[in-house]
Amino acid sequence: MVDLQMKEGVIPGELSDCVKDSVGSVFNMIMGAEPEYDGDDDSKKVGEGVVGTISFSGDITWLLMLTLPKSSAEKIALKFVGIDIPYDSEDMGGVVAELANCLAGDIVARLSGIGVKTAMSLPTMMRGKDVEPILPRNTPTCKQHYSMAEGEMLLKIAGVNPGETIGRKPGT
Repeated sequence: MVDLQMKEGVIPGELSDCVKDSVGSVFNMIMGAEPEYDGDDDSKKVGEGVVGTISFSGDITWLLMLTLPKSSAEKIALKFVGIDIPYDSEDMGGVVAELANCLAGDIVARLSGIGVKTAMSLPTMMRGKDVEPILPRNTPTCKQHYSMAEGEMLLKIAGVNPGETIGRKPGT
């Protein structure tokens, strides 16, 4: 089993790498091409967008936030579901929720493969400009930026320090 505890306010590299591998696999299957990883930059904002957040708990507790900027959301949704989904529609939230679920399911399977037990919550959806959850002070975070033919997307990982809780419980 791999020890993925948050140490010194840093997201474990194994967790960050697991997320990157899942993004490559899931989005390659869905979009027909693997997104290009454009690096980590905690200061970069995406502007207006739609966000799907999933909480994980078990051997490690953390959040994953998938953000599709308005400029990419409709193109990614079209590729994913095969029909036009307007950005401002309720259906866009459903699309991003399902993308987040697909990604989270792959992450849970990968973590299980390295001996890390974890469960995931149902997604929470938000839409707005530079949407960020309010996290406890000193919460370890990492933003991963990706680009593909349909546009860009952002993933934010927020770890939970030992003894703290955050997000929703699995199954809720």
